[in-house]
Amino acid sequence: MTRAWLVRLGKYGEGEARALAENVLATAWQFSSDMSAAADRKQIFDFLNAQYADQKTGTLQNWAAQLNQLKNEAKDGDLVIVPLKTTKEIAIGRLTGDYFQAEGMFPARKVQWLITDLPRSAVKQDLRFSLGASQTVCEISRNNASERFATLAKSRVDPGPTAGQLSIELTSEGAASDATLAVDLADFARQQIEQHIEANFAGHRFTELVAAVLRAQGYQAEVTPPGPDRGVDIVAGKGALGFEGPRLVVQVKSGSVVADQPMLQGLLGCIQDTRADNGLLVAWSGFTTPVGRRENELYFRVRLWNRDDVLDAIFSVYEQLPEEIRADLPLKRLWTLVPDEDVA
Repeated sequence: MTRAWLVRLGKYGEGEARALAENVLATAWQFSSDMSAAADRKQIFDFLNAQYADQKTGTLQNWAAQLNQLKNEAKDGDLVIVPLKTTKEIAIGRLTGDYFQAEGMFPARKVQWLITDLPRSAVKQDLRFSLGASQTVCEISRNNASERFATLAKSRVDPGPTAGQLSIELTSEGAASDATLAVDLADFARQQIEQHIEANFAGHRFTELVAAVLRAQGYQAEVTPPGPDRGVDIVAGKGALGFEGPRLVVQVKSGSVVADQPMLQGLLGCIQDTRADNGLLVAWSGFTTPVGRRENELYFRVRLWNRDDVLDAIFSVYEQLPEEIRADLPLKRLWTLVPDEDVA
């Protein structure tokens, strides 16, 4: 039976570029000797105890459980799901071959990528909750996860859980106990906020939300009335009348629309037609790969905002947003302790 494994490639995504270019899942642990002979979790713990003598026993037990899954439990042909920190997208692949240690003595597995640019919005809420587990390696087995990720890799469509099987519990399968895994609370909170925005700020209201963020950032912003806009949803500029630079034209796409190359070209044309300085393309559901690849090329002309960028912008100016928007989007800051022993 094919299983699905969540794998993270560094706290900041340091191993992601290598993984995508070389088809190697090299995790962030780094050893001075080879762990290949360790056949079970106890032997891996003993190996780690020699490698990391200054670490707490509980931390080493946690790492041993994760590395045992990567080395001994995950099999050739199993699915791996990698939430990419560098692109905010999801990569799905299949394991090919056994455990080995990549150059630099990083524990690793070979992978054949099936898809590397899946928008997180394509994954339904229950599986996205599973992706919030704070472990570097863990199995995702709830709610037909393996079958659904396989379908997502083929069609980019999540069929959802089978009726009567919905569960969001995460357990450390393969570990000493069936204890619930720590969940990335910040990620889970963002998912809830995303759902709220999708439900309450669709269509033209989403454009108004973006305009409110720009005003809070110091722009004078005017929203085009609902209807055909010829590629311009918002015009914005600095100064009392909005005449000062940088002067922006903004195109906004809400819902499930993924911004493509024609949309980007349309915005570039609007920059020229309106004699604006720059453009902002906001797409809640993200951008096609060709558009994303042009981000650096167009750095001094256009900014691309996906849902993560929109949320970051909202958080940065939330207190300055109009009262009616804050009433419809009630947020509060929550501080929580970071579980630093879960992730290598």
